[in-house]
Amino acid sequence: MVYEEEISIIRNQSINKKIKMKIRRFLFLSLAFVLIGSNVVKAQDCETDYSLYREYLSHWKQAKYNPQNNKPQLITSWINVYNNCPELRRNTYLDGVTIMSYAFIRTTKDAALKDKYVDTLIMIYDKRAQYFPNGKNGSQVGNIMGRKGLDILTWAPQRYEEAYTALKQAIDLDGNNSNYAFIDAYFNVVVTMVKEGKLEESTILDEYSRLMEIVDHNIKVNTEMANEKNLNNFNATKANLDVAVQPYANCEDLVRIYQPKFDANPNDVELLTKIAEVLEKRKCDDSPLYLAVAVNLHKVNPSPESAYLIGKKYLADKDYNQAVTYLLQATKCENVEWAHQSYIYLAQIMNMNKNYEQGRDYARKAYALDKSNGRPFIIIGQLYAASAKDCGTGNFYSKTAFWAAVDQFVKAKSVDPSLASEANELINAYSHYFPAIEDIFFNGFEEGQDFTLENCWIKETTKVRAAKVAE
Repeated sequence: MVYEEEISIIRNQSINKKIKMKIRRFLFLSLAFVLIGSNVVKAQDCETDYSLYREYLSHWKQAKYNPQNNKPQLITSWINVYNNCPELRRNTYLDGVTIMSYAFIRTTKDAALKDKYVDTLIMIYDKRAQYFPNGKNGSQVGNIMGRKGLDILTWAPQRYEEAYTALKQAIDLDGNNSNYAFIDAYFNVVVTMVKEGKLEESTILDEYSRLMEIVDHNIKVNTEMANEKNLNNFNATKANLDVAVQPYANCEDLVRIYQPKFDANPNDVELLTKIAEVLEKRKCDDSPLYLAVAVNLHKVNPSPESAYLIGKKYLADKDYNQAVTYLLQATKCENVEWAHQSYIYLAQIMNMNKNYEQGRDYARKAYALDKSNGRPFIIIGQLYAASAKDCGTGNFYSKTAFWAAVDQFVKAKSVDPSLASEANELINAYSHYFPAIEDIFFNGFEEGQDFTLENCWIKETTKVRAAKVAE
């Protein structure tokens, strides 16, 4: 039996316009049901028809999806179950997707007919979401919609707007649990929609920001769980997103896209937050728009986070007084990374202003927030080295602060191996400033002896060491 031909015959029969429209929208299942002359199946026959079509399906799969192998019997029994036993088994819908995809969509060369089959495929997914929305781990609707979206793109890519709707729903529902394939496909559709003028250009950047948070979350989780397969998949998705966003993500484009939105709604907290996040993520925080957004955000919804954004901009502009004002507020950020970085910035500013003791205090507070980061010790070491002349005079005492400085550089690399190269360079450089061996001897000290810097603000106990002799 060739269903495509019979469907064509039925389509040409004399029927009213209302029925024609219904057939155009829900063609295959409704027509096939009429075609085979099925009556309402009694409830007790559901299991029988289910067993029948599953048996036929098994043979069909063994025949490598030969479109004609057991096809009439398979379709007849499956349609009976689908139409009359919608709550019987989840497999009815899983199998329906397979049947429609391989027995009809893949095999037809008639574009119009193929489109009708895709309508039916979509209907199968929607009906599954209606009758079997949950799985072992909760709601499966997001997954169902995501797979519907992928199948639309596979079989009818010209219907990308429908795919967009389905994939967006999937990600909206599942959030951090979103399938990497859905994320990848969705972003590509977003780009297509923008190119076709069906979405605003800013949507690309908004969705990129949202999706990258999901991707980064999954990369972190799968790294911790040592799930190499998932980790590789999400890393690949991240790379794909970065490639896709590039034509829209340089700083000039971002300002061009968001400046009119900011000008139109300068006090919209949600918009301001979104713009700030995008500019921050794409490292465009040196733009005038960034500062304007941050300042307005702080005015309408003051927070340590908005203070951080402003402080960073003033720091970049070398307006250190203003930077300090806002960065002090930013140390109260719930975002620990931002609070830590605020203390780092403050310590660096104090170093430039020669307020060394205050700088050390800020650096220590930074370390207290993140004990895996050795940057505070680098800064403290630089503070000690910069104030060496304050710790005494002569060839011995004026150089003792360099011992304490090197101690801090050693701490930095022991805490944070990523800083090893930088720390070693500093250790090598400042070790040449140690007192000469003869100066140590004439001042009554020996190498390895404890020494406390009591003559200046440092007040650290270190070890006596002689300067390295140049080779």
